[in-house]
Amino acid sequence: MEKFLTILSFIVIVGGCSRDFNEQLPNPYPVSSEFIKSVAIQERTVSFIVVCMIPEPCWDYVRTDRSASGQFITFTVFARRHNNDAYLQVLSSIEAPATISVPSAGTYTF
Repeated sequence: MEKFLTILSFIVIVGGCSRDFNEQLPNPYPVSSEFIKSVAIQERTVSFIVVCMIPEPCWDYVRTDRSASGQFITFTVFARRHNNDAYLQVLSSIEAPATISVPSAGTYTF
């Protein structure tokens, strides 16, 4: 068991994420949102921090797209790997900002 933990520790240290950005990486992918961490409302502007699941720890937030249909507003969060290094396949999470200005007072579904 001790030998296994030593090997696992070595893999974690060697398999760390490099922060070197590579323009040849794949396009950003939509990621799954897990929950809204915080909401701030100022007049007609609503700001969120959304926690999203990513497939490995070496992914970064890229952008948030919005679409609206009446009082239903959809946010799509995009992320991508920041390198092409090999690393452990462990689920992780990122925080993504999202802001929208609502057109009028009322009830909205996000």
